[in-house]
Amino acid sequence: MAETIMVGVDGRAEHRAALEWAARRAVRDGSRLELVFVLEHSWGDDADGPSDLLVLAAKSLLEREREAALRIAEAASTRVPALTGPEPAPLQPPGLEVGTRYRYGHVGAELTSASRDADLLVLGARSRSERDSGFAGSLHLRVASTAACSVAVVPHGWDGSGAGVVAGVDGKRPAELAVAFAADEAAALGEPLRIVCVGYTANPLLAGFVPDVTLDERRSRVLDEAAARARELQPRVEVRADAVEAPPARGLVEAAEGSRMLVVGTRDRHGAKRIMLGSVGHDVLLNVRVPVVIARAHHEAE
Repeated sequence: MAETIMVGVDGRAEHRAALEWAARRAVRDGSRLELVFVLEHSWGDDADGPSDLLVLAAKSLLEREREAALRIAEAASTRVPALTGPEPAPLQPPGLEVGTRYRYGHVGAELTSASRDADLLVLGARSRSERDSGFAGSLHLRVASTAACSVAVVPHGWDGSGAGVVAGVDGKRPAELAVAFAADEAAALGEPLRIVCVGYTANPLLAGFVPDVTLDERRSRVLDEAAARARELQPRVEVRADAVEAPPARGLVEAAEGSRMLVVGTRDRHGAKRIMLGSVGHDVLLNVRVPVVIARAHHEAE
């Protein structure tokens, strides 16, 4: 069964970087694309459902976004004419399946609920310039914390530039999911994978509390194991592993500069703890500069 990539849309042309990222990925992988728009239920609204006029507006918005997705798919499938030799055969229209749905309620909760039907949920986020010039919301962060599947967060205005994939690891199980996702992505792109473990070398004064292995040695082991796993999953991918001396979130964001994406894992929390992404993931998403994927195993949202 084909993977389903779901993308949240708001109808604004300047916010279509997430849609473009998702549509191009769907074309590349033969995935199904699902567009979702949430009619927000305001706190003071007692209505059980949206008015007919709002529903009509939502359907019109989704149809425009669907047409935009198909244009993106067609552009992604266009070949550059040969400079010499015979011309390539004309392309057939891309067979991208694009579904749409609207939901009514509070945006974060509705996107989380909709994510049960997706393998990957794609959301937009304010660009660096937008964050610098005004209030930055945390919708993408809240949904990434509670979604039932992996989440990709794409900054508005992202132009698809950069090269290579970066994965952050710390030796814990969630990092295994990040390495697997990143290795598959690097293979699909035909680009290198850089695995980073970010932190500080242990203070020698504390060495007596960890007699078996120093933090520096542990990071080396974590990187070696992650790199070996990536090569096992994707033998043709060029893999590089680096220890980075920096605060974890800042180090990950800076390591991903100039790349196509950053991939990190998240703990599989349940109940009330699901609202906590973890301090590193939280800070990374607040400072997103390139597409960031929060990799998790698919499970039921709560």
